[in-house]
Amino acid sequence: MTLEEKKVLLSEAIGRISRTNEKRDSYLREIADDKATLELINGKEVAGDPMPSYSPYPDYPTWRNIIQKEIDRAETTLANLDIRLIEAEAFQYYIDNYTEV
Repeated sequence: MTLEEKKVLLSEAIGRISRTNEKRDSYLREIADDKATLELINGKEVAGDPMPSYSPYPDYPTWRNIIQKEIDRAETTLANLDIRLIEAEAFQYYIDNYTEV
């Protein structure tokens, strides 16, 4: 693989990482919404409210576990994105500075 081919490949990777980073605010909103839902679920369960008829979940613990998994997944995605952004910086440095010897 030539140097130019490597640089093109890395440029494409930078583009993909940048597009994913544009979704960061969506992930943060999703986490905030899910945490608010957890608070609502906990409040309803403590109050002894029956499960809403529209809920696809059989009980509060199942609902809570699914929401917690969504939070964990989104937080993991954000942590991985931070690493990918560092990689993108390294890729850009390589593109800008590396020449064949």
